[in-house]
Formats: sequence, structure tokens, C-alpha cells
Amino acid sequence: MSETQLWETTMNPETRTFRQVDIENATEADRVFSMLMGDEVPPRREFIEKNATYANIDA
Repeated sequence: MSETQLWETTMNPETRTFRQVDIENATEADRVFSMLMGDEVPPRREFIEKNATYANIDA
């Protein structure tokens, strides 16, 4: 990501959004995070396909 992209998508205080995240189950959160950020593609793909309908996408 270039510095321009980083500014436009993340750093610009006029357009960025802060969200507070509470973790109730740290073990499960760690498992999901590791799966989504890990090297194994099939589990990540399956997770995304199963949960895509729950995404709230701003249009």
C-alpha cells in the first residue's frame, strides 16, 4: 500500500472511522484471526463463503 492509499483509506481524520471491538472469547478470536491471516487458503475461503451473507457492506 502506498502512502497515498494509506492516507485515503486509513489515516485521514476527516473520513476514518474508529470502532471499538470487545472480545468475549479470546481463544475463539485467536483461532479465527490465525485462520484468516494464515497461509492455508481453503479454511479461509470456507469461512468467507459461509459468513459472507452476514457482512454489512457500506454502499
